[in-house]
Amino acid sequence: MTSFSTPSVHACPGCGAFFLRRRLRSFNFFGSRDWSDGVPSMWWRQEPLVRCTTCAALFWLEDIEPVGIMPEASRPIGRFRRAWLRLRGDPQGLLQGEEEWGRAMASWGQANYIGSVNFDDVMYVLARSKGISRPRVLWLRKRIWWGLNDRYRSCQDGSPIPDVPIWPQALERSNMEAILTILRDGDGHPSEMIEQGELLRQLGRFDEAIAVLKAVPADGHSEVRAVKIERLARSGDSQVRELHPATW
Repeated sequence: MTSFSTPSVHACPGCGAFFLRRRLRSFNFFGSRDWSDGVPSMWWRQEPLVRCTTCAALFWLEDIEPVGIMPEASRPIGRFRRAWLRLRGDPQGLLQGEEEWGRAMASWGQANYIGSVNFDDVMYVLARSKGISRPRVLWLRKRIWWGLNDRYRSCQDGSPIPDVPIWPQALERSNMEAILTILRDGDGHPSEMIEQGELLRQLGRFDEAIAVLKAVPADGHSEVRAVKIERLARSGDSQVRELHPATW
C-alpha cells in the first residue's frame, strides 16, 4: 500500500509562494510497468526538477529547504468538550493540535502541491546546464531519452501516450551517445552498466550491448534485468520494450 505522511511546506525561490511536497511513508509498485530503458512509472514518484504553479519558475527540489511540516488536520471539538479539555489540561493535546492546524492554515492554507515539468522545460534547463553537477545533467538527458521513447509505449488501457515529443533521429542519437559517455565515466554501478547496455542496444550496437550486459555483476537483481535486455539485443531488437515479469 502506498501512503503519505503530512506534506512538507516549501517556498518558491522565484516568487516566495508556498507549495507542498508529498512525503512518502510506504509504497508498492502496483500498477507500475517495467520498461527496458528504466523510465520511472510509479505514480507516486517525485521528479527532482519542478515548476512553480504560481510563477512558472523552474528549480531543483533538493535546493529548497522546507519551512515547515503541515500538521494533521484537527477534528471539530464541540463547546462542552472544549471546556472539559481545558479543565483537564488538554491531556491528549487536542486543543494544541487545533491551534497548530489553525496557524498552519492561516499561513499555508492556500498552498498547492508543486507542479511537474514537461519536455520543453527539461530542454530549456539542459540548454543552460553549464557548470551543473553530473547527476543533474544525467537526469536531464535521461528525461529527454525517456520522453522520446514514449512513442513506443502505451497507456494502461492500450492507447498510445498522447503528445509524444519528436526529435530528428540524429539529435536523438546524439543525446543517447551523451548519456553513454556520462555513464562510462561513472563508477561502474550495475544499474549504470544496464543503462549502458540498453543505450547500446537502442543505438543498434548489439555486440557491444551484449558484452556490457554479460559483465553486470550478480546481486540477485541486476543480472536478471541484464539477461532480459541481453535477449533483446541478441534478437536484433533496438526498440524500448516492456519487461515481463517486472524486475524492480
